[in-house]
Amino acid sequence: MRQLPNLLAAVAAVALVAGPAQAATVMGAVKIRVTSAIPTWLQVAELQAFEDLTMTNVALAANGATAAGSGNFTATSSPDKAIDGFAPANYPQIYHSNGAGAGEFLEITLAGPKNLSSLTIFGRADSFASRDFYNIAILDIDGQTIFSGQLDNRALAGGGGTLEFGSSVLVPEPATWAMMILGLGGVGASLRRRRAVAPA
Repeated sequence: MRQLPNLLAAVAAVALVAGPAQAATVMGAVKIRVTSAIPTWLQVAELQAFEDLTMTNVALAANGATAAGSGNFTATSSPDKAIDGFAPANYPQIYHSNGAGAGEFLEITLAGPKNLSSLTIFGRADSFASRDFYNIAILDIDGQTIFSGQLDNRALAGGGGTLEFGSSVLVPEPATWAMMILGLGGVGASLRRRRAVAPA
């Protein structure tokens, strides 16, 4: 029985070395608001928001997301074009604001609170891609900003620029793996010694 505390101590040491899981950077996202970072038209071919662990694009209309904007340039360049699953794309198969002022926006509302691991925006895939510089705000259910940042897609010619937020999946570093293996080896050795000492 004296070896049981040693066994528990070895297991505890392994658990401490592994440490807690990393949390996703953006937790409880409900809305994603996009504005232009430069004084020009806002144009978004597709916005993708990937849920942590499942990697599902939760900003897709087929997954329950909805889109609204400050107004669209034509009837065919409406906000729903930014969540229809088609990218890269050119005008008019994109969301294109009806003005170039600071008040122009695209807002995606998710089907419910989501933990996000990344966000990708595809801009306009033609010579007007020089407009594709975005401010991004992600809001929770109370309307509080839980993330803000920028994506500069001007050099991507309509390609998708991505913000990586992180993941709640625990991926130990190599040194942590080594310590875990040594700890488990110690646990195994303790068990073998305990069996060898058992009375006949």
